Amino acid sequence: MIFLFLVGVKTDLSMIRKTGKKAVGVAILSTLLPITIVVLMQIARGHTNALLFLFYLVSKCSTTSYTVLSCILEELNLLSSKLGRIALSAALIDFFNYFNSSIFIAISVGMRTTALAGVKSLLALIFFVLFITLVLSPVVIWMIKKTPEERMLDEWCFLFILFFALALGLATDLIGHRATMGPFYFGLLLPGGPPLGMTMVEKLDRLVCGVFLPVLIAVAGLRMDLGQLDLLDWGILEIILFLCAAEKFIGALVPCLYCRMSLRDAVTIALMMSTKGIFKIEIANSWLDTQVVDAQQHSMLLFVVIVFGDVTAPLVKLLYRPEDRFVVNKRRTILHLNPNAELCFLSCVHSQDHVRPIISLLEASTPSPDSPLCIYVLYLSPLASRSAAILHPYNKHKNSTSMSSSTFTTESDRIFKAFLYLEQQFADIVSVLPYISISPYTTMHDYVCSLALDKKSSLIILPFHRGVAIDGTIKAVESTTQEVNMHVLRYAPCYVGILVNQVGGGSTSKGLVAGRIVVFFLGGADDREALAYAMRMAINPLVEVMVVRIRLQRGWEGEERVDDEVVEGFRRERRVVYREEVVRDSTGTAGVIKGMVSEEFEGLVVVGMREGVVSALTEGLDMWSEYPELGVLGDILASPEFGDKVATLVVQQQRGVGGGVTHAPAPTPVVERGGGYVNINANNSSPKNSRRMVQKGVDDE
Repeated sequence: MIFLFLVGVKTDLSMIRKTGKKAVGVAILSTLLPITIVVLMQIARGHTNALLFLFYLVSKCSTTSYTVLSCILEELNLLSSKLGRIALSAALIDFFNYFNSSIFIAISVGMRTTALAGVKSLLALIFFVLFITLVLSPVVIWMIKKTPEERMLDEWCFLFILFFALALGLATDLIGHRATMGPFYFGLLLPGGPPLGMTMVEKLDRLVCGVFLPVLIAVAGLRMDLGQLDLLDWGILEIILFLCAAEKFIGALVPCLYCRMSLRDAVTIALMMSTKGIFKIEIANSWLDTQVVDAQQHSMLLFVVIVFGDVTAPLVKLLYRPEDRFVVNKRRTILHLNPNAELCFLSCVHSQDHVRPIISLLEASTPSPDSPLCIYVLYLSPLASRSAAILHPYNKHKNSTSMSSSTFTTESDRIFKAFLYLEQQFADIVSVLPYISISPYTTMHDYVCSLALDKKSSLIILPFHRGVAIDGTIKAVESTTQEVNMHVLRYAPCYVGILVNQVGGGSTSKGLVAGRIVVFFLGGADDREALAYAMRMAINPLVEVMVVRIRLQRGWEGEERVDDEVVEGFRRERRVVYREEVVRDSTGTAGVIKGMVSEEFEGLVVVGMREGVVSALTEGLDMWSEYPELGVLGDILASPEFGDKVATLVVQQQRGVGGGVTHAPAPTPVVERGGGYVNINANNSSPKNSRRMVQKGVDDE
């Protein structure tokens, strides 16, 4: 009873409103097809005496457990995937077949005794449901609303809810229905997530999942005796059960193919809908206790659960890789974007500590009427006290009204309020579109990459997993955030920038808006994109951009010709300071960085990650690398020697392009000049191999 109450609390009924035609078709056909075929077969054979039992058996076996599927998808890291969301939506609709047992019980009571007794049983159930819906649930919801989301429920409130959950189970049993139905329905009507869901999971989840469920499974295994199976009876029932499973598989497959899904994806969804688990074990045990089935039939039912549990999950893992959809055939870069085109960013936020540096970076990105800025803000919240991942837009107009009238505001409200204020500051220039993502850390990157792909973002901004607390101290390492960043870097459909902010005392904001931006340019696709983004910020009159190019003293290296073309084009721009440093090896590179980033420096450093690039400029510097997601230069700048002095933006190109090409030379960029556009051709002379400093714009003024 407690387990099903927790299942009800974790279930998000709002998913039904968002269900598409694929999920509805899969849910209806995968349930009705097996029931219809088995019932028609029995009628054709003239076995109408067992028709009611077979209807009940097949309806239970053809139902997909929403909770079981959610647990399996979470283990396979598919909870946030596109096909996983479709299957979960279908399972949620399918799961309402759980209430068929109540109608079946009322009908069976009428058949065993009198019609009046069956009507009384059904009326008692209706009155019971109305009491929970109209009386008990509103009272509990009123109690829950008095607690902020960040806090857990009071002890007396928790005990009050738990008492009624158990009491409803007893009441359901007294009126002749399954004791688990009352707590489950009660949990469905209560709001999931914090504070109720968080409290229930914290206090009950370990007890239920760590003690009660293993005991239930162990008892079921002890009562299972395959040695006493009769071959004839075993064969007939197993044929019926496997036919039911095959019909359910086909019923889930056909709607997917009708909606023009690929055969691979359709088979994957059909396998997801065929999963079986703890609910089927609980049903088999309850049937044995109530003598609906005998020991032999109980063993056969458990055998089917074991077979399908061992087969479906590995096949789903084998067939489906959600990351494949993030491989695109065209790079999304700032370098090759029209200078007057709208710049689209996806800013990811885990907590309020990440808001200030990201907003400062966006302010420095110089939105203007000629170059507007579209910001998608994604608040990443870990999945807790829910059974399904969620991605939905934040209604800023509705929630702005509720925030002013509500006693408590959530962390997401406060985060989005800061970004929406930025939209008000730059009216008609900056548009902010907030989203909320609730998912496990292991699949959080899926929502990030999906949103970036769907919204055609040019850059994903991620916060570094180490940051500064409000009191200015360095926060402890958040390994979960680092894991999310690593996955996004691997699968992102566009460029990714990791913002490292370990500067206390508000200097980050001041440095970005009214200070300097230094770009260390060593060459390569990542550095070219970092330079392009810095040039966007150079339009801001309050920001001074300095490009420091570090070159080897000898010869040409890698894509140096392409780098020369890009650098020469940007050197023509005004408001840019260009400096070139010639070094012999990586020791010289480290010396240049140390000399530039002194204690007096205040601003932002932009570097490329240079993932996979082998160069004498950085050879040996990665031996002491602590943060591989930042690259060699980013790791140096995030070290204790520099990390508390400067903020750093590390830019990495997308890895999955056209089947895995990750370091293709970039085509010729378009640079704005004199109101028009000119192509930077390959005939530009390369800079001389000597130390020099060129300052554009200062002498002209």
